[in-house]
Amino acid sequence: MADAITVFAVASPYAWDVVETARRLHRTARCVDNFGGADPRLPGLDEQVDPDLPFVLGLASAVHRAAGAHAAHAKGFDRPRKLVDPSAVLASTVEVGHGVYVNAGVVVGSHVTLGCHVNLNRSASVGHDNTIEFAASLGPGALTAGGVHIGAAAFIGAGSTVLPGVRIGRRATVGAGAVVTRDVEDFEVVIGNPARPMPPRKHIEPVEEDRCPHCSRR
Repeated sequence: MADAITVFAVASPYAWDVVETARRLHRTARCVDNFGGADPRLPGLDEQVDPDLPFVLGLASAVHRAAGAHAAHAKGFDRPRKLVDPSAVLASTVEVGHGVYVNAGVVVGSHVTLGCHVNLNRSASVGHDNTIEFAASLGPGALTAGGVHIGAAAFIGAGSTVLPGVRIGRRATVGAGAVVTRDVEDFEVVIGNPARPMPPRKHIEPVEEDRCPHCSRR
């Protein structure tokens, strides 16, 4: 089907947001449950899905988006496509990588770079001259000011604010409602207003290379 799109990795209920965006764009969504535990009401779960169809990820978690992108590639899904809700507003100068999902009500400012498989959840606001790397994810209502850089597979929690020029490290986590006034290190978790780091993790599991498996971009 020319208008079909595959939603890959749908264990999270967030997959329904992606399906609804596809429907608003008059596209037929077919879901692939590669993790297990998907909502059985999702469309197309019982169908054989052609890996040659374009696909987008159905997860909001940044680290799981990174893993999902690699899992899709391993299963032969090599046509990632951006999916932008018709209610979102993107400046004409925004660079959008493949596999990006932009949910309803999002606003993205001028000269922003969205890396491959980035996720922008409902009503997130991205300031001018931001760079958001591979598989990073912004939660509902998150706001980033101008000149922010967000590393690969980092997660910016719901309702949080990142102030101008701040750099968020690779696989870092910003807690919901936090106000980030300084740089956040790779793997660091920060919470509060102003945001402060949580105690260091005793052990960090090794991770896959945080680059898009379809083009090797971060």
